[in-house]
Amino acid sequence: MSRTTTERDGAPAVLAFGEVRTCLIQNLGTLSPSASVALMQLTPGAPVSKADRPVRRVVSPEQVTGVDCRLRVAREGRGRAIGTVLSHATVTNGRILQGTAHVTLTPASSKDRREWRHYLQRPGLVEVIGSPHPHNVLDGYLADISPASGLDLASISDRVIDEVQMSSRLDHTTALRASTAVVRWAVTLAPDSRPTVGIAKSDLPNVHIIRLSGAPDHLPMLIRFCEEFALHEWLLTTVQDVIVPRAETDIARDRDPLDSLLFALNELVPLWMPPTHLSPDMKVLWEVMESRTHYSRLFERQVARIRDLRDQVKIRPPRRL
Repeated sequence: MSRTTTERDGAPAVLAFGEVRTCLIQNLGTLSPSASVALMQLTPGAPVSKADRPVRRVVSPEQVTGVDCRLRVAREGRGRAIGTVLSHATVTNGRILQGTAHVTLTPASSKDRREWRHYLQRPGLVEVIGSPHPHNVLDGYLADISPASGLDLASISDRVIDEVQMSSRLDHTTALRASTAVVRWAVTLAPDSRPTVGIAKSDLPNVHIIRLSGAPDHLPMLIRFCEEFALHEWLLTTVQDVIVPRAETDIARDRDPLDSLLFALNELVPLWMPPTHLSPDMKVLWEVMESRTHYSRLFERQVARIRDLRDQVKIRPPRRL
């Protein structure tokens, strides 16, 4: 990867890529705090991190996966990526599961592949052999649809999800049939850069692509922002495209949708907690996102529709046998 520089101070820009997958945990009931912690102990002996407010969130330790693959590069150039990817799982409120894989890319200091111990000493860092332009690497990654032909973070985040869902601690029954949503993101990191965010178009269902920028110190915050965005995108999509249409169809066919409507109101709606409380930078990013997407307004409309459907079910006359 060529060492392009910023105009401000001549320091080389660095790329970071990631993917977040969001779904319901395959368990009929809500996991207790202790059960969530036990489920997230994916690495024996390594502590999990947790927060109880404003919503309960438990995060597994980071897992390390070695990669040695070619990069998909847009337009022109070739590159080989060697190093390690970090991945972790997150449980929110004992209901929502996320698998996140992320990596930082940097130009290799040598044209030759080094021993694995060199790469294992730098977890979460991939060295790029070759000199493709960083913009071409970024565009190539974001356009690399499944199955990936380059750096396959999708498979790594999928593996984290599968490891959790196959746990014997779960009863493998879901309270609601809903799809898995994918957020693929890429960040350009440069010294003194301010955090920015933008949404790119994706032609794949349930796949959302975002581009970000910031300083290297912002990377943990940007990763967290992508997870929060993925959670809220999943909530909106599930309510708008799954719960409301199914309830409307059930009512039209004289079936009772009350269970799914109450599940949405009791389990999903309270999770709509935009990350504006976490940091000033994250508040700015979310406000920029809201100005373009109006996510909160759309979600409020769907919640109002769910309440209308619930009331409609409660007051409709008994079905005649």
